[in-house]
Amino acid sequence: MASLNTNGNGFLYFLVGALFVGVVGFGIYYFTQDHSAKADLEISVGDDGIKVDGN
Repeated sequence: MASLNTNGNGFLYFLVGALFVGVVGFGIYYFTQDHSAKADLEISVGDDGIKVDGN
């Protein structure tokens, strides 16, 4: 009976570890992406007035 309980705990540790690795991997992926992509809408105000570029 003790070996059955140990296998259950091993699976639980494996599951928690896999979730932890997934969360850390997603965090690294998300924070290393370039979020400075050009916006879809640009509004500029200058001497000639207001200019709206809808790309």
